[in-house]
Amino acid sequence: MVFPIIYLFGKVNKYFHQHYNKKILIIHFGGIGDVLMCTPAVRLLRKCYPNSKINFIVADRTATAILKRNKDVNEFQFFQQNRNADIKNIFFNCNGIIQGKLKLYFNYPLFIINNLFKGFDIGISFGNFKNAGTFSTLFFDLIGIKKSFGCFGEYPELLTTKINNSLLEKHWTEIYIGIVAEFLDSDIDIENDLSMSYEISNHDKELIKKDLNKKNIINHSMISIIHPGGNDTARFWDYKKFAAVADHLYTKYNMIIFITGSKDELHLAKLVSENMNSPSINVAGDYTLAMVAALLQKAKLCITNDTSILHLADAVETNLIVSLWGPTNYKKSGPRNHRNIFIISELECSPCYFPLNANEELIKCDQLIKEECLKTIDTKKVIDRIDNALINIGQSFE
Repeated sequence: MVFPIIYLFGKVNKYFHQHYNKKILIIHFGGIGDVLMCTPAVRLLRKCYPNSKINFIVADRTATAILKRNKDVNEFQFFQQNRNADIKNIFFNCNGIIQGKLKLYFNYPLFIINNLFKGFDIGISFGNFKNAGTFSTLFFDLIGIKKSFGCFGEYPELLTTKINNSLLEKHWTEIYIGIVAEFLDSDIDIENDLSMSYEISNHDKELIKKDLNKKNIINHSMISIIHPGGNDTARFWDYKKFAAVADHLYTKYNMIIFITGSKDELHLAKLVSENMNSPSINVAGDYTLAMVAALLQKAKLCITNDTSILHLADAVETNLIVSLWGPTNYKKSGPRNHRNIFIISELECSPCYFPLNANEELIKCDQLIKEECLKTIDTKKVIDRIDNALINIGQSFE
């Protein structure tokens, strides 16, 4: 009996109650890097609605660490997916709007009820995949959000405005900005500031300062960060190659090598360290994400796979960022400024993992040697690109 009441309440709330754009809800199912890429759009939203409350719902717990450090976000919720009812599976095929809403309610009743009376005026779906968009669209309509926008998933007729699919061919940052821009006043000037936002607290800066002093590291400008991990082994460059590059940086430039990672990546970080001939400092599992951000802000160089640290390094303006790309597409999600160097595979089927159109299904590698594209990126190519970049900016340290 509860579902019909919620359904009717949502309809009444959507069509008969006054709405003043005072409470904005954004739903995003991406991780740390994805949420960082949407921060320029959130900044634009805050500029246009300075007195509104901006709320987030995210489905990746680690992404909450980014939202905590964003002054444009008022509140956020972590959406815990049920093991037997994850969004990708239950919204793969809904067979109609009513059935989709029934699936949503019966799998997540408390989530629906907890948000039903919060009075959201605007709903924005940032995806970042088709089923997440379907979930968001059904959710917005079920709880009675009057204005809703997005370009992912099924049932676009429930949205106030279905964004043109051509937007999905653009860079992720432009997709997010395009969704927000769709419902802004036409006379508002949309700036082309695509920089990502992450605020480092004074507390975190002080923690890093004390730890570097404890390690007797005086020259902070000589710090180089190696990040060999990530959330997807398909994107991992060989740890032995990371070790060889780190040795080169120590030998030629006398750089101080830090190896970063989460607790789950500690073993991988140790493999890099153990395969080096030079000294290194392994802080994997020891530094929090905020501390890594503070270290990245001081660092001269960061070398990483296509993962969250790439975007974090860009957000805190690490001097030079080198990233390795195989199955994924740097044109779709790579930071875009002079501080980034993208080293990509020359294999003709690369990239394959993410399509150009963000609403399409993912494509897995069908090579006999999986992720062969990353294996083809040799150490010399990476070292040469780093040396050239350092020379070009007048910082070869020779």
